[in-house]
Amino acid sequence: MRRSFVLSALLALVLAPSALAQQATAAANPAPAAASSTTTQPAASATSSTSSTSSAPATPTNARLAAGGVVTGGGTFPLHIQATLDNAIGNGGLAPGYQSQPSFSTSFNLRPTVALPRAEGLPRMNLSMSIDFSVANWLPAYSNGGVFDRQVRVSDPSLALILPGIFREEFTGIGVSLVLSGRAPLSITSRQQNLVTNLGGAAQFMWGSPDTPVGTFFFQYTPSARVAFYSQPGPTMPCDVPAPYGTPLPSGDPVNGLDELPLVLPRVEQLLPNGECVLSGRQNLGSINNSMATGWSTSDGAHNVSLSLAWSLGFVRPLANNPELASPFSSGQNFNENTSGSVSYTYTVPVDYPFYLTTGVASGQPVWSADGKAVRFPLWDFFTPANNFSAAFFDVTVGI
Repeated sequence: MRRSFVLSALLALVLAPSALAQQATAAANPAPAAASSTTTQPAASATSSTSSTSSAPATPTNARLAAGGVVTGGGTFPLHIQATLDNAIGNGGLAPGYQSQPSFSTSFNLRPTVALPRAEGLPRMNLSMSIDFSVANWLPAYSNGGVFDRQVRVSDPSLALILPGIFREEFTGIGVSLVLSGRAPLSITSRQQNLVTNLGGAAQFMWGSPDTPVGTFFFQYTPSARVAFYSQPGPTMPCDVPAPYGTPLPSGDPVNGLDELPLVLPRVEQLLPNGECVLSGRQNLGSINNSMATGWSTSDGAHNVSLSLAWSLGFVRPLANNPELASPFSSGQNFNENTSGSVSYTYTVPVDYPFYLTTGVASGQPVWSADGKAVRFPLWDFFTPANNFSAAFFDVTVGI
């Protein structure tokens, strides 16, 4: 954690001069899961409204909860960049005895955002790109000794068009923002899955309270949907990839060394005419998602506490009707159901450029326990900590 904090401080010092000159806010990291995501990751906050055109008196200060992860402010410069360094410690270290699976991950998110020229009858739209550089686990354990252990991985770059405050109902003060997004399949994982693109859309309904003697409050609901397109109906890889336990992992440059590593465990299920092997696993065809969030901020926006809960239903490619590939451990189920949630506190550092510190706990896991008899608590996994579904996190975010 000390090393990551030093990196965060250095990042802030490097970005500060440009930020002071522009005095503009920027885009923020969306959700680990979120999505990050996905998979999803927690991100930082901002003190401004999600829409420069909306007159809503209060909005969430956690930028992860803003439409498209973008928080706009009072700056006039059309291009903004926000960098978030996220550090997470999984709950696997709390598992008893031999089940203990320590996990410490780091990710660095860059999100440039440009404000587009205003179209007649519409609010000013934002175009945002996001890309992550991450190390899944710095700590060795028998369950995470895969080919990407302590290797720098680059995510697919994603692009989002955000229409903030496109509609506002005057009586209730509820505002609506729209987000359209897609991603380019440039990462190793997406290429192996034969992903062509992943498209999504979301509508965010937001209510913010007027300023009260104890601060401001907000509530939001966001339904969304995603669909994925593939060039082949299954994950594939070259059949001549060396076995993971037959070739030692390189000890040199982790980025350049990726090409020397097997991409996945080569559990071949079918040989294609082009010489590639179809791997075990099923492609995700799409999902529908619902998320809710609420929060409180001090009147000056310096302190913010947020609670978020989400539920998603994902659809996977149906199993092939091939008795030779049948398994007694397969349910034949063509969907998966997951929940996620977080509790976070954000402090806005009182400087002339966006600078936020966020800490909290977050979790993302299947709705049901492994035996199917109990519902998992959405904010923390109490059933199987060795799976590292839950984590405590600390983020440093700087904007220019």
